[in-house]
Amino acid sequence: MAKKIREFMTHREPAEHIWMERDESAVIGTARMGQRMVPHIRPFDLLRSTPLSGNRARATIFEGDALRVATEYVAGREAQLTRAADYDIAYLQFCGRSKIESESGIVEVEPGEIVLVPSAISHRTTGTDECLRVRVATQEAVTEGVDPEKPTTQNKFSVKPSEPIGATNGYAESASDGPVLEHISFWDPQSDLWVERDVAALIGCKREGGRPVRKLSAFNYFTGMTGKGGARAPVLYNGKEFRIDVYNLEEEQNGFHRGCDEDEIWFQFRGHSLNHTEWGAMELDAGQMSYIPRGVAHRITGSPGFLRMVLYSRKLVHPKAFNNVSERATRFDVQ
Repeated sequence: MAKKIREFMTHREPAEHIWMERDESAVIGTARMGQRMVPHIRPFDLLRSTPLSGNRARATIFEGDALRVATEYVAGREAQLTRAADYDIAYLQFCGRSKIESESGIVEVEPGEIVLVPSAISHRTTGTDECLRVRVATQEAVTEGVDPEKPTTQNKFSVKPSEPIGATNGYAESASDGPVLEHISFWDPQSDLWVERDVAALIGCKREGGRPVRKLSAFNYFTGMTGKGGARAPVLYNGKEFRIDVYNLEEEQNGFHRGCDEDEIWFQFRGHSLNHTEWGAMELDAGQMSYIPRGVAHRITGSPGFLRMVLYSRKLVHPKAFNNVSERATRFDVQ
């Protein structure tokens, strides 16, 4: 007798859940054609073949009209400042540490913490201890969805790669202590320009207005286990077209999900997951990524310790980088 499963279809607007009952065999692996498949990406291994530009290597993983997702390796202090004039940037620290100096002050970032740098705020990073992070650029201004001062737990994380990544892609130049260039960056790079700045006069010069540069402990806001029909996923950042959630699901999700008007980008922070979809089954380990195009049903089974960050976009996004099967596969021990 066929196993009966539940499927829930969702819309961001209007916000609704539509539940169905189906045979499991009528869902898993039943996709026959289509242009948007489900990739398995090792995003930090892509940095091995990405040359350092100054003190940073960056590999673009996903891109859309209003969303760009990349991974970065930062070796020491960045040689230039960045001012994203018309888009927000969120940095999720995965491995190592970052010190982000900005016009709003200085923020120290450890694994499992995420920082929003709002549009128009100049900043630079000093990376230490094999600094690896996920960089999310969104053209839509977003707001915090949790209270930074009210975490529900106090978890801290350590992340160790099976072998170094940064040592393979060139020599990091020493950043200058004198005047530096500031890259004033726009979503449309045709407007980009570079100006000279006195860093000492710039750091912490903001006096009022705008959103703060502030970190969140990304995985410390759970009120229960997500994906089992009880606790909701904490929303770290939220906008009309885009949001960032986190999940701590262990065991099998309580139903297949089919998002009908949003794409999902997955970043597996800790643990292992088996992901059943209409394109088949895929496994993800810590430090790996995938995405689920809108309309594709999927169900997650998480191992003990499962933690995942999910980006939702109402505008289409597409994978921009894929791993070659002959490349080394770095493993990450996340404790």
